[in-house]
Amino acid sequence: MATDTPRPPKINLGELAQGYLGDIDPEEFLEGMEFTDLNLAEADATQATFLDCRWSNLKFGDVDVPVDLTGARISGTEITDCRADTWTMSRGNLLHTAISGTRIGAGVVYDSVWEKVRFTNCRISYLNLRGSKLTDVEFLDCKIDEIDLDRAKVSRVAFPGSSVGVFQCEGATLGNVDIRGLEPHKISGVHSLRGATIDDTQLMLFAELFASELGIAVEPV
Repeated sequence: MATDTPRPPKINLGELAQGYLGDIDPEEFLEGMEFTDLNLAEADATQATFLDCRWSNLKFGDVDVPVDLTGARISGTEITDCRADTWTMSRGNLLHTAISGTRIGAGVVYDSVWEKVRFTNCRISYLNLRGSKLTDVEFLDCKIDEIDLDRAKVSRVAFPGSSVGVFQCEGATLGNVDIRGLEPHKISGVHSLRGATIDDTQLMLFAELFASELGIAVEPV
């Protein structure tokens, strides 16, 4: 049975108004705005909504003073060439969003809901998506050191042309998750890979992990 591929985000940006740092406040509703060349250090965007916006060349603050996007909702938005030493957006929503050329150190995005999201050519050190719900999410030509999907519900997610160092999925529920081509040096939660698609080369690479999980001893004759 063929694996369903992620459905792409639909983004239709018209004429955008220039956005400024002072526009960003908790629970603010921001529509049709372009935020460019800003440092968002210490900005508070908790539970704010960004609808049909463009973010380009933004710095999401520093490690000790990141922008706070906890509970924020981002929809119909393009995010390009940004840098986030720490991306703090737990319990947030990403809908119909495209993120490209962006560098993320630690993505603190647990308990979130992502739907129709595409990452392209991004570099991510650690992505904490524990307890999140992901539907139609694609990581295209990305490098991810570690992704944590423990207890997440994941459907139609793929990693074409990407690399992942550590893949965690303890207690996750997977459906149509395409991890073909990935060669992680560590997988946590092998028993939770039900619903994932791998290729024949990976089957050989992961054989020792699968045997260990099933309690099977493999010894030479």
